[in-house]
Amino acid sequence: MKEIDIKELKRYCNPSYLTIRRDKIIVNSRRLAGISRAKKEKIERRFKIPVIYSESYELISQKMGRYISKYRIISPGDVLIVGLSGGKDSLALLHLLESYRRRFGVKIYAVTVDVNVGGIRPWHPGSESVKKISEHCEALSIPHRVISFQEDVVKMSKLLSDNSTGIVYSPCFSCSIVRRYLLTNFAMELVEKGIEKNSIKICLGHTLEDNSDTVLANIFKGDIIRVLEPIKNFEEITFDFKEFKLTLPPCTIVRPLLSVSEKDILKALEECGIQYYRDKEVCPYSRDRGDSIRRRCHEILEDLERDVKNIREMVVSSVLKSIEYYRNRDI
Repeated sequence: MKEIDIKELKRYCNPSYLTIRRDKIIVNSRRLAGISRAKKEKIERRFKIPVIYSESYELISQKMGRYISKYRIISPGDVLIVGLSGGKDSLALLHLLESYRRRFGVKIYAVTVDVNVGGIRPWHPGSESVKKISEHCEALSIPHRVISFQEDVVKMSKLLSDNSTGIVYSPCFSCSIVRRYLLTNFAMELVEKGIEKNSIKICLGHTLEDNSDTVLANIFKGDIIRVLEPIKNFEEITFDFKEFKLTLPPCTIVRPLLSVSEKDILKALEECGIQYYRDKEVCPYSRDRGDSIRRRCHEILEDLERDVKNIREMVVSSVLKSIEYYRNRDI
């Protein structure tokens, strides 16, 4: 299908509050887009594609929008590199960000990292799932790249653990290092092509569940209580895996979905007919598999959530308030 003529679409509504695919249009905000039932029907007749309104999609769009505004996560003219696994969270993030091309004039690139997890390659370029991810990007008219890394992240974590003083590193740790390494290297490629370095931000699809699970997992491990931040600048760092070293360039990582629940994301994608890659069912070390502390924390909070609906928000809020309290005491 051809790309939609935005100038023509402006005759009917405000495209800055729509997610525009070649095969469908999804309403981010019915009020701000100026979409009535009559206009919806006119657009469908004119462009011969469905216009979809989902209360759940509007909800996650509004939550993300408020979060972006509160923490100034995205600025006009930014270049956004979306780490796209094709799972529900990163795919929802990509769709929600699409409208920011018109709202903020941002450029978006989607990058899928092909990692080796103990011989399993969940994001191998030749797989049907990755082909589906590419089809989503094509429908959104967003450039997509798959970048492969051959070293085994399970072995990498074992090397780190064997050469540390009592610290056991999970494969997830090395996987996150590899992802950041490849995403930041892609960012450096863009800089070499003339894109301003300070305008580049790496966008990750971490959600409210990821953040609250992280807080509780740190407590159960007896570790420093950490919280995922909406925007964070990282300095250059080198990781020594003995057999080789990885140097990660400095970068800015943003997480626009931290206020959004996975349950709402799942419902929104289903209502909009967007098929996502169930990558957590493939990766042997995902939260949904095995018997890790993170999985236990997720189950504990999920159980508490049945009685205390906003328990996850409260967990994250407690840490943020504590950080602010002790920061003010040190002044």
